[in-house]
Amino acid sequence: MNSDDLISSDSVFSKKQQQIISAIANAMIKKDEVLDLPSASDPLVMKTILDKSAHFSERLVAGIDTLCEEIDPLTSTPEVLLGVLDKNPKFRALSRTLTIIIMQSYYQDPRVLSAHGQSARPPFPLGHKVEQGDWSLLDQVKQRTPFYRPV
Repeated sequence: MNSDDLISSDSVFSKKQQQIISAIANAMIKKDEVLDLPSASDPLVMKTILDKSAHFSERLVAGIDTLCEEIDPLTSTPEVLLGVLDKNPKFRALSRTLTIIIMQSYYQDPRVLSAHGQSARPPFPLGHKVEQGDWSLLDQVKQRTPFYRPV
């Protein structure tokens, strides 16, 4: 599915806002030709990003509008775009929110998971192998006085 397949009413973001989110995603994670990994602006990754972003739409739209007053994100180089997001404190909420959403979405993509040696499947019911560790590290936690109210 590519972004042109979306009906504009399917998203809480306008086409321009979607393009700006895509430009920021591409600036954060570019396509890796050597490992054959997509960029974060790949249409499949972007669908996940936009779905996750809908929950934070008010904050993101306000941040994108403020960003557009400062620079034109669609014509800026990735370096300039990330520089403005990283260095200007008024974009802190926008930057943090988008970074979390973009990273989560990117590392859930089956192509990226496979490239990192992970199965592109949910962790349950099969689970993932976890090496046994030193259980004595939890002794302090077990001995601590409970801080919660018993039910």
